[in-house]
Amino acid sequence: MNRRIAMPRSVVRHVFVLLFCSGSIFSPLSFAQHCPYGRIDVAALTAQIDKTSDPTVILRSAAIAGPALLPALHRLSKPGMSMETVAGAAQVSLAKLGDENAMAELIDELNGGRAFNPPSTAIQKLLLVGNSKAITVLLNYLGVHPTPVWEGWQVDNPHDIRRGIIIGLGDILKEAPIRKNGKYQGTIEDWVSWSKHGELKPNPLSISNDFQEPYLQCLCRKIEWGFPMAIIDLGATGDARSVPIIQELGNMGYPFEGYAGTRAPYIWLRHDYVETALAAWGDAEAFAIIEHELQTNAFQTAILKLQVIGGKKAMAALLDANVDPGYGMFNHALFSSLSRMVQNPPLPGNANPTTENRQAWGEWWAKNKNTTKFVRPSPYE
Repeated sequence: MNRRIAMPRSVVRHVFVLLFCSGSIFSPLSFAQHCPYGRIDVAALTAQIDKTSDPTVILRSAAIAGPALLPALHRLSKPGMSMETVAGAAQVSLAKLGDENAMAELIDELNGGRAFNPPSTAIQKLLLVGNSKAITVLLNYLGVHPTPVWEGWQVDNPHDIRRGIIIGLGDILKEAPIRKNGKYQGTIEDWVSWSKHGELKPNPLSISNDFQEPYLQCLCRKIEWGFPMAIIDLGATGDARSVPIIQELGNMGYPFEGYAGTRAPYIWLRHDYVETALAAWGDAEAFAIIEHELQTNAFQTAILKLQVIGGKKAMAALLDANVDPGYGMFNHALFSSLSRMVQNPPLPGNANPTTENRQAWGEWWAKNKNTTKFVRPSPYE
């Protein structure tokens, strides 16, 4: 996933920002609703969404419970509301679950029938709905808008929202027209031509039907509903059937061309979750990429990835990193993760980020690496 296009992506997949910008990406979220291993407690989920003011609670609950939550979603949904609201999240959930009235509302909002918000608000919601009808609506919108549709002048950040549409579609469509060295280049014109003349019908991301087990189905639904942290949980199940699914997710969307900026560790993209899950599975290439990341300005992200992967190989990579042992910013992030990876760590996570403490960790590891007990992370989704 391409971090060069951060502004359009934040417009069309803002739910990711809602999830991650409030703090460290792996901090337990007070509203987290994990996929259950057993029966889904619809009553408890209904009670949660009835009292919440957080739209992500609505989306998570709907991803877990599905159609069983329709009555509650109908009570909460209102047209014309953004994804940052409970009402907007409920409307999207209804449309994603197949409610025709909710979908009609979104189409009306996109075309300006009743909406007080700019088109990007409806686009954002339709991308999260992400089913065949929503995709067709967005492709039609591109077709009838051959010139730029500008937004953002009022905040001195003008951007063509059509660009956000194709970036978002790339994340949720299989076989999208974004081949890097092939027929398509992934431009807006390519998308319009493909939608009009392509032999393939738009094929939205759908992986939950690949499993019969309720827990695995739930994780896959979470991914389909825009919660990519579930990719890590899917890989952590140890089920070999998850590997090709994770690889498929990694091949979707615009090509990843490297980290740019200083947002780590607060916002990750799907690429990062795929990479981490594959590395945890033992993929040498994915692990090597993360290990190299320790030497870049994305070191905070790399440290967190290795914390998630865990085990002797990840621990060794962190402690053997070719980084100035006196680099306080690196040591601060390093000590925090190391202390969470093992039982009875030699230093607390908030230890002074000094060369001496870095050396103390190295000496402890040299003595205890064959007997250390590692802490298994709790599920993220």
